[in-house]
Amino acid sequence: MRHFLQSTLCALLIVIIAASPARAQQISIIRDSEIERDIKLYATPIWRAAGLDPEAVRVHLVNDDSVNAFVAAGQRIFVFTGMLKVADDPLQVIGVLAHETGHITGGHLARFQDGLKGASTISILSLVLGAAAMAAGAPAAGAAILGSGGDFATRSFLTYSRTQESAADQAGLQFLTASGQSASGLISFFEYLGDQEALMTNNKDPYVRSHPLTQDRISRLRQDAEKSPYWDKPASPEDVERLKRIKAKLIGFLDHPTRVFQIYPMDDTSRYARYARAVAYHRQALTQQSLAELDSLLAESPHDPYFLELKGQILFESGKTEEAIEPYREAVKAAPYEPLIRVALAQALLAKEDAGRADEAIANLVAANNMEEDNGFAWHQLALAYNLKDDQAMAALAAAERFTIAGRAPEAAKQAKIAVDKLKAQSPEWFRAQDLYMVARNAVEDTYRRRGKEPPTDTDDDDTSDGDSPSDKAGG
Repeated sequence: MRHFLQSTLCALLIVIIAASPARAQQISIIRDSEIERDIKLYATPIWRAAGLDPEAVRVHLVNDDSVNAFVAAGQRIFVFTGMLKVADDPLQVIGVLAHETGHITGGHLARFQDGLKGASTISILSLVLGAAAMAAGAPAAGAAILGSGGDFATRSFLTYSRTQESAADQAGLQFLTASGQSASGLISFFEYLGDQEALMTNNKDPYVRSHPLTQDRISRLRQDAEKSPYWDKPASPEDVERLKRIKAKLIGFLDHPTRVFQIYPMDDTSRYARYARAVAYHRQALTQQSLAELDSLLAESPHDPYFLELKGQILFESGKTEEAIEPYREAVKAAPYEPLIRVALAQALLAKEDAGRADEAIANLVAANNMEEDNGFAWHQLALAYNLKDDQAMAALAAAERFTIAGRAPEAAKQAKIAVDKLKAQSPEWFRAQDLYMVARNAVEDTYRRRGKEPPTDTDDDDTSDGDSPSDKAGG
């Protein structure tokens, strides 16, 4: 799974979901090309029925066992791994996505969307979950979380009204019918969660807290859903296959290996069991056993990009960098529009700091950044690649992009200024560096003014950095 890249949230994220400090350090955004693709495949017919551009909707995976999902910052849907792991029918996942799409098209929380559009994914997650903590009955801790979010703090950020919930229900039903799908999964999912309404507040699932459920509401929703000509239509075999692979991959990576082997014992020779065990063996540093499971899958599906990607990851993380490159290359050939796989290939190419491989790495990273421009890790790797070619101008530009995404304005301004000075004047890259410099410089000046200080005339003299300064080389 390339890369379950974990962006651990700050220590302020206490009581985000269940008011449990022990869990705060576990909250993270994870990236996985296969799972993100599958969720988009589930949701695309719904988004089209809703009149949304599927390319404009972003899906984010939250590494948390809570059964939860929400929308924020316009067209961003946050899906918790816990929801995917408990789902036993893809129609449940599809139904939830339809309901959340109803919140998007209904303009719910619209007062806050403009303010969040420029925020990073982590900032958005902090703000929304902080508000959820407040709505769940932990106002002090929620306020602390939201305090890190600046001007967008609000006590009602995730507390939908019953009117909005009903509107999202009806919109979701409409989108499911328009896309020729059954709403039975949404009903069964709500019935599962509705049973928790009798629990005490602190034990309720966060989806129940933020999306109030009642048996009357579920009954009305069922009556409307059963009128659809597609009520009895099951999920397609392809959608069933996707969910089984999603669950196997998540369980393999996120559950304790002992539990993985309990769920997928050795006598289970299904594709999903072998997939999960390949991951679990890798996590135990049992590379030979891991590759044996994976090679059996590749023997059946030699061009599956996600099996190839996982093989590259296993080899790379086991110290077999050279052997990892070819599976990654094959994965890119099989799925050329998966930016995370291209980034993984580039990372393997750059691992030995061989300048002869810099061009191939740059080509893949540029392609990845064109498809997904806010991946800070990809920009960091691009800066390293340009450094190998001794192209300090482009390295500085890539570093400026990386620091801009990370919200590190002083470093972004510094690297953008280097790029402006070194790049060819009036070139597209030069104009981009100018834009980055102005945005970062304005952010630095705003920080000084909030502190009651006079902004410096040179960003090299500022003291607004968080203490994590870049190295002498761009991208360090």
